[in-house]
Amino acid sequence: MTCPGGREGETMRAQRQSVAKHVAERLFAAEEAIDIAAARIAELNAALPLARLDARISAMIGQDAIQSSASAMLLVAETREKIVITHANLKHASDAMGLPETSYGDLLKVATAGSRPEGQHLRAV
Repeated sequence: MTCPGGREGETMRAQRQSVAKHVAERLFAAEEAIDIAAARIAELNAALPLARLDARISAMIGQDAIQSSASAMLLVAETREKIVITHANLKHASDAMGLPETSYGDLLKVATAGSRPEGQHLRAV
């Protein structure tokens, strides 16, 4: 029998870190894809009424397309919210497994109450 802190424990920890890194890469790819989709739908939402004005056609023409595109934007925003919640849930799972937080790129992290250094508070400048 080996102790959890021995060679076997190190191997298991390395395996879990590798799995966590793979999941994090998929998470970041999903977050990026959703943000790109949101940006492209926003561009479409901006283009549709401008196209109507440029073509000098009635506002009734194409209203269904504007409405469905706007609905798609709302769905992407809701999807993004679910992915942000997924990200938080995965962070909690990682913490529960004792895996250290690793930075994957130059992303700015939102400070949580537990992540602020002791004694650092807002101050007037």
